[in-house]
Amino acid sequence: MFEYLIIVHYFTTLIMTGAIWLAQLSQYPLLEYVGKRNFINYEKQHIHRISGIAWFIIYLEIITGAALLFYTPSFISFWVPAAGFVLVCIIWATTHFIQYPIHKKLAHGFDKDLLNKLVKTNWIRTIVWSLRAILWSIVIFKMF
Repeated sequence: MFEYLIIVHYFTTLIMTGAIWLAQLSQYPLLEYVGKRNFINYEKQHIHRISGIAWFIIYLEIITGAALLFYTPSFISFWVPAAGFVLVCIIWATTHFIQYPIHKKLAHGFDKDLLNKLVKTNWIRTIVWSLRAILWSIVIFKMF
């Protein structure tokens, strides 16, 4: 039972780690080249389309993370799901208080300074998701 929970949690973390690296190194920097005429529509479509995909996985990640926190398998030290949950909370806080407000402002028009801020501050989520991927990779490798 716990093995399946860990595997689902691990894969949600890996999917989001890959997605955030794609956004960080490709999608966000390329926003500069959309052009002012198409930028508002592009940004609104970006938010709409990515939200439908990402939020399902992000919710699954936090739900399985909370489950592992409250029902920690005996073969895992409690600090592992606790650290993982703290990291996912950092991601959520950063998304809510930094990235989302920037996206909302960008949805009203292109602003190079805001775009640069989005790229720079998104490194927080990129690094934190990468740490989560490493943490849960260690657990998976120890399991198998």
